[in-house]
Amino acid sequence: MAHHEKDSPAAYLPLLRTSVDRLLTSASALSDEDVRASSLLPGWTRAHVLTHLARSADSRTRLLTAARTGRDLPQYADADERDREIEEGAACPALALVEDVEASLRRFLTTADGHPQDAWEVPVRWLGGGLRPVRGAVGSMLREVEVHHTDLATGHRPADWPAFFVALELQTTVRNLRDSPEAPAMVLRADEDQVPHPVGGGRGPRVSGPAAELLGWLTGRSDGRALAVEPAGPLPQVPVWRS
Repeated sequence: MAHHEKDSPAAYLPLLRTSVDRLLTSASALSDEDVRASSLLPGWTRAHVLTHLARSADSRTRLLTAARTGRDLPQYADADERDREIEEGAACPALALVEDVEASLRRFLTTADGHPQDAWEVPVRWLGGGLRPVRGAVGSMLREVEVHHTDLATGHRPADWPAFFVALELQTTVRNLRDSPEAPAMVLRADEDQVPHPVGGGRGPRVSGPAAELLGWLTGRSDGRALAVEPAGPLPQVPVWRS
């Protein structure tokens, strides 16, 4: 077992393992008919979501391998290859889909667990993101597993997301919104810490509620019904979330 220092991405691995186990429990209960049914993502079945998760894990294993070996292994050859692989895999029966996603996620966990402590800052080639440190592979894998578990529409809701993940991801999402010209003017406030987060100039309404419900709404995974708006009125229109 690799030695994990506190600020190392490997410190997230126990949480990611639990998330992976919960996802696989949900996926294993799906029949061939179930995997052909719609997911929460427009135009995608549950089979598409499972295949996307498997290929996401493989792509991050590639990035970790590139960082460790010095070989130039891009996350994906290109976006078209990623889409093609998802379409091909989505035609598989339920058992094959679950075996694929389990093998890919376990391989990623094993690779991340053995990643050298001094190689987390090595820059690697992310799809659409250019050169960035490989340390992002673990946190982004956790995001993929939690959010797409919800997309499977098997009952895993934002309220079921781990508190640590929610706190981390809410920070990132708010930061991205502040950089987005499409973001509406509003102030976000989670019940847990009551800290106001102004977005889009911050002169708009205050939107508050549990952190998981805020994140679920901002990422398009819930309708925001559990949130309060002051002064009373409709929720602001937020841009489509991209991880």
